[in-house]
Amino acid sequence: MKLPRRFEGPRARVAMAWAVAIAAGILAYGTAATAYVRLPRPQPFEELAYYPSGQHLRPATLGHAETAADLAWLRAVQYYGEHRRTDLRFERMAHVFDILTSLAPRFVPAYIFGAFALAQEGFQFPEAEKLMLKGIENNPTSGELAFEFGFLYYVRPGGRELRKAAEYFEQASRQPDGPPQSARFAAFARQHAGDLRVAQELWLDVYERSNNKLMREMAERELAKIQEALETGRTELAVKKLSTPRVRMGSRH
Repeated sequence: MKLPRRFEGPRARVAMAWAVAIAAGILAYGTAATAYVRLPRPQPFEELAYYPSGQHLRPATLGHAETAADLAWLRAVQYYGEHRRTDLRFERMAHVFDILTSLAPRFVPAYIFGAFALAQEGFQFPEAEKLMLKGIENNPTSGELAFEFGFLYYVRPGGRELRKAAEYFEQASRQPDGPPQSARFAAFARQHAGDLRVAQELWLDVYERSNNKLMREMAERELAKIQEALETGRTELAVKKLSTPRVRMGSRH
């Protein structure tokens, strides 16, 4: 076909090439937009479609549960890292950590890491609590785990649960491997939950047992506040309204 004279020459051919490219681009964009709207999204389950599940998982490892647990731990960290870098969606994280802790029920760091990731970044506090309860059931004498469970309630998103926090801080303080600050945290949580008589006993215990001068001075100050609050009936002298901090995973693990 012979082109009109106004479409002949190098400039005309360049202009036509640009016009074709722009038209192709518009067509491609339209096709992509239609596909985005009509095609199904990738489902969270698909990335773990072959990830194991079920109550009989441990026997299925044929005596190599520890090796399977190592692989599960790597997969759990990978899963957390992938979603933290991309979409911050952790729909299958509870499943991943449940499998891991079924294979390695004494692996305390898995309960702690999984629970804080679920609560603070996955916004799945009930699943975090369930994982921690499983950990306590499998490791009833772990002071470290009891303390971290108390801390999970202490920084609970949406509002602290001070009485539950204090319960597990107290449990941690009774275990040989419990962090030394467990008793102080228990007294502090009881005090600001309004349980002044219990807090008084706990602070007195801190004062009598601690070899740390600063700790004893702190306990003495809190005991004086509580005593004044009890004598005057003015609980506000010893009880503060605490805001809820947000835990950054990188700063804890």
